[in-house]
Amino acid sequence: MPGAISREECRDIAARDDVDHIVGSPSSFAIGYRFLGDERFTVLAMYLNGSNLLGFSEVGTHYTTRWGYLEDLVGWLKAFVENMAEDPYPVQVEGEYAAQKDDVAREFDTDDMGEFDAYYDRIDVWTRNHTWRHESGGAVLANVFFEFKNGLVELSWDNRDDGSDIVFDCEFGGGCIDAESFKTVVLKFVDAYERHWGIKMDDDSTWLRKS
Repeated sequence: MPGAISREECRDIAARDDVDHIVGSPSSFAIGYRFLGDERFTVLAMYLNGSNLLGFSEVGTHYTTRWGYLEDLVGWLKAFVENMAEDPYPVQVEGEYAAQKDDVAREFDTDDMGEFDAYYDRIDVWTRNHTWRHESGGAVLANVFFEFKNGLVELSWDNRDDGSDIVFDCEFGGGCIDAESFKTVVLKFVDAYERHWGIKMDDDSTWLRKS
């Protein structure tokens, strides 16, 4: 795991990703953000072990996620931390992280259409509950899996080449952070988002399929 990041390095990271606040430590887990304009435009970064999971390049220029009205995404994060429960990947396949398991699981095939549909329904429900891209609101957003297990939050990602001009900094892999640190950082960011824009997002615990 990378060592602690100095204040100067943290300022360099913030400048690179065009954020002006970082909650947490990028060397372990942190969220960086900047709020702009009157239409709730947010520049967003999420750091794990020194890497920005939301960083990407397009036609040679580096960016991080940025979009207006990210309430659905912020609400998804809030709901995840307030409803964390053991909910393992629903089929037994090889892989250290959820993104790796999902990649392998989708190689399954059978001539039995009932079995085929039931299998993919299970993993599609799980991935919807444990990924956030469906709440992007139109923003360019990394495909990140979130899973709580054994007191940790596992973050994993699969952003390999999809044929577009976008290349994510973190293409395929994973890592973990202790759940309490993850929760503290996320809720501090959610609070900042709500206070700055003068809104309140109610938790909806029904989104998460409990194990």
